[in-house]
Amino acid sequence: MAEKEKWLFRSVILNVVLAISKLTVGFLSQNSLVIADGIHSISDVVSSTFILISIKISGKKSERFPYGLHKVEDLASLIGGFIILYAAFYILKGALAKNHHLTSSFKTAYLIIFLIAVLLSQLTFAVLEYKASKKLNSPGVNVDLLDWLLDAGSTMIALLGIIIHHLGILYAQRAAMIIIAFIIAKEALENIKNSLFTLLDASIDPKIVEKAKNIILSHPAVENLKMIYIRRAGSIFIADIILQIRERSMSNAHNAIDSIENMLKKEIPNLKIITLHYEPYTDKPPKKVILLDENGNIAKRIRDVAKIKILQKTKDGKNISYTVNSTFYGRGKGHSIKLLTWLVKENVIEVIFNPIDLHREGVKLFEMLGIKINNR
Repeated sequence: MAEKEKWLFRSVILNVVLAISKLTVGFLSQNSLVIADGIHSISDVVSSTFILISIKISGKKSERFPYGLHKVEDLASLIGGFIILYAAFYILKGALAKNHHLTSSFKTAYLIIFLIAVLLSQLTFAVLEYKASKKLNSPGVNVDLLDWLLDAGSTMIALLGIIIHHLGILYAQRAAMIIIAFIIAKEALENIKNSLFTLLDASIDPKIVEKAKNIILSHPAVENLKMIYIRRAGSIFIADIILQIRERSMSNAHNAIDSIENMLKKEIPNLKIITLHYEPYTDKPPKKVILLDENGNIAKRIRDVAKIKILQKTKDGKNISYTVNSTFYGRGKGHSIKLLTWLVKENVIEVIFNPIDLHREGVKLFEMLGIKINNR
């Protein structure tokens, strides 16, 4: 955030200096192109200042905004896009005007030198900000960079217009202004579109989503990726993921999830917030069972379970039931642990029985393993 603020602050200061310089030279020389270029620089000052304020507050978190105000940056980018679009319209309007007030020949050399110096300063700053924008991936910095390219284009138009006028060539100045105005308008509309998509929570570039998918599926604990949705907010990405893993142990499952999150954040640096929901995977269908004693009644103690009635759905949706004998019944100690292990292995999600001596810790153990106890 501090790095983004520095670039926008530098942009505001340089724009103020250039706006004052252009307007001063324009009025002294009475040149309409330079004055128009100065007015455009004023619009850049307003746009850059607004984006700077938005970036300054976008990272602020509160109880009401726990993720921060990152989308304020996108809102500023949207408004900045409209300002740039208006500036493009202003240049087009100037290009189609019937008369331009141009300077007399004895001032032309001074104006050319001044505008070349301005153009070099704009292009130098644009190149440096372009390198920073690649690193920061900030829509605010990107729209400010577009502002600088627009400003450089406007200055170039003014420079070419003065030179062409001095050479006595007609209409070339107007043609150049119209072409640049349309190029600028196209870029502004693209920026507006991207900002709107972000504000409306559209998914990001499919290539980034595909990269995230490959990272997740490459983890040895992952069996299936059920859902992945990555959206943008300001310069950060936010991901919502649902996957299945081959772990029933909560400790091992959490370790796997932590590992996946670290991999994603390492390979996709702008991915800052991940909401990841996981489900245990098994190739066996979920079952409900009724624990029965040797008389066929619902068992009251785990050690009394002699038979197990299994209830499940087939692949075509039919309900079936069948009863199996407990292979652990009457075999001394360890019956409870062996039965519980069997339930987990068979992907049992609910057991029906009437426990009279199952302690709270025992109930918690069932719940931790994802098995619901239903008393009947």
